[in-house]
Amino acid sequence: MASAHGIVFAAPPSATETIANRLVKTLNGVEAEGVGHAAAMELMSESLQATPVTTPQLFATLNSMAEANPRAKNWLRLLASQQIELADSKAKTGSTERSFDADLLTFFNDRTHDGDARYLVYRHLIDRDPERLETLLEQAVDDPFIPLRYLAIQRKLKLADDLEGENAIEAYLELLPLARHPDHLRDITGSLKKLDRPVQLAKQLAMIMRWHVIAPFDNQDSEGFDQVTDVETQYVDSPLDVELLDQSFAAKPSSGNDPTPADEMLDWQPLATDDNAGMVDLNPTYNNAKEAIAYAVCYFELPEDETTDAQARLGSINANKVWVNGEPVLSNEVYHSGSSIDQYVSNCRLHPGLNSVLLKICQNNQTDPWAQDWHFQFRLTDSTGRGIPVTVVNAAR
Repeated sequence: MASAHGIVFAAPPSATETIANRLVKTLNGVEAEGVGHAAAMELMSESLQATPVTTPQLFATLNSMAEANPRAKNWLRLLASQQIELADSKAKTGSTERSFDADLLTFFNDRTHDGDARYLVYRHLIDRDPERLETLLEQAVDDPFIPLRYLAIQRKLKLADDLEGENAIEAYLELLPLARHPDHLRDITGSLKKLDRPVQLAKQLAMIMRWHVIAPFDNQDSEGFDQVTDVETQYVDSPLDVELLDQSFAAKPSSGNDPTPADEMLDWQPLATDDNAGMVDLNPTYNNAKEAIAYAVCYFELPEDETTDAQARLGSINANKVWVNGEPVLSNEVYHSGSSIDQYVSNCRLHPGLNSVLLKICQNNQTDPWAQDWHFQFRLTDSTGRGIPVTVVNAAR
C-alpha cells in the first residue's frame, strides 16, 4: 500500500527493509552483559553512514520497531530519531518538505504501526509545527497507544474543567469510557460527583462484579504458583462446563491463619462486589489467609455479533494467573508491588454465546501491614481498552 507521495508501507522487502530486519535481529541478540554490543554498534553506524538517509530507510527502521524487544527498541528509537533529523534536513533543502511531512502524518495515522514508533513521529510533527498539537491529540482520545491517549485525555479534561452544568457533565461522561490512567478516572468521577451526577466506575469500565470463588489452597513458601491443582486441570479440560461449580476439591494444609485440614473439601461460593472500581476483596471471605491460593471463575455470555478479538485486563497486588476459555493469557508471579486498573493486559479470544474466565490469585506469607491485601479486579475490552459488557450466568448457582 503506497501513500499519496509514493512511500511504500506494505510491500515485498526492499533493500532498506532488509538492512532494518538485519539490524533488529542483531539488536535483539544484545545481552545485558554486553554480548553482541560491538556488532550492534557497528551495524547502527552502518545504517547511518553507508548511504544518505532516505525516507524509505527511515520508515523501514520505524517498522522494525514492532519486532524489537525492549532493549533493541531503545537502540532503534535513537537511530530513528537521528534518521528523522537527517531526512528532514534533506527534505528542507529540496522540494519535498511538504511530502515528507505528509508521509510522516500518514504513518502516525495508521494505528497498526508500533506505538513507540508512532509516538516518535508525533513528537517530530509537533516540534516542527506546534499548531498540529490540537489536531493530533483531538483524534487520539481512543488511541491504542496509552501514552498518546493519556495526553489526549489530559487535554480534554482541561477543556471539560472550563465548562459548567450539563455541558461539563456531558464532556466528562464522554471521556469516562475512554480514560485509562487511574488519576484521570478519579478526576472524572470526582468531578461528576461534585456536579451531582455520580457514576459507578466499575459499570462504566465493564468490570466483572460477580464471581464464584474457592479457597484456600496451599501456597506455602510461595510454591503454589506453578503447582497445577485439580481446579486448573478440570477447568482447562472443560472450560465451558458450568458444572465445575458443583464440584468440591480437596485442600492441602495451609500454614496461614485458620489452616485447612488435609481431608477437608473446599466448595465454590458466590462472591460479588459493589466496590466503585470493581475490586473483589478475598480477605473477608477467607479470614485474611496467608500462604493461600484462591480461584475465581466466571461464566458469561456475549451477543451473537460480539467480536472474538479481545483483551483480558487484570489488576491485582498479588501473584496471579488468568485463563480465558481454557487458554492461559496472563502469568505474573509478583507480590505486593502495587495494583492499578488494567495493570496486566493480554490478548484473548472470545466467542458468541458462552465463555469463561478463571483467575488464580496467590497470597504469600508477608506480615507487613502493607502486604495484607488479597484482591483483584478484572474486565474484558477491545484493543483500545473500551470495556466489553458481559452477562454473567453463574451468579445464581
